[in-house]
Amino acid sequence: MMNRYTLARTAMMILTAISPALATAATIGDKGIAALRDCQLHREDEARLACFDRAAAHYLSFDFHGNGREHTPSFESAEGFRLEFHSESVIFVVYVFNADNEELVNTYSSGPGEGEISVHEGGRFFIEVKATDSWKIRVRQLAISE
Repeated sequence: MMNRYTLARTAMMILTAISPALATAATIGDKGIAALRDCQLHREDEARLACFDRAAAHYLSFDFHGNGREHTPSFESAEGFRLEFHSESVIFVVYVFNADNEELVNTYSSGPGEGEISVHEGGRFFIEVKATDSWKIRVRQLAISE
């Protein structure tokens, strides 16, 4: 029996093979597509760009949470990403791996609190968290200029 992460990863691989546009639509969902369409309605360039930036930051980021040791499904990032975290754990370690060759790309450790790390390279990744208590992470795609 496949767990939900394996099933979701398989579905995304099939969608990507069929159509990159369908894969993007599956990633951001109906609300994300609607938000992008609303952004197109802005007549002024500055307002339109600000709208697209907000939509991208919201709909192209994703959250994970857990308790103890867990890892995320793999994800792609063309320009890199920023990983924001909140931890209630005395021990909290984040490992970022290249999903294609499983090489360690970045690591960070702390105790309770909040923070962030950035990965400034594109590719496929997965994140492993080792903690003693609950934690949350948010992955946000980097803009080209970041």
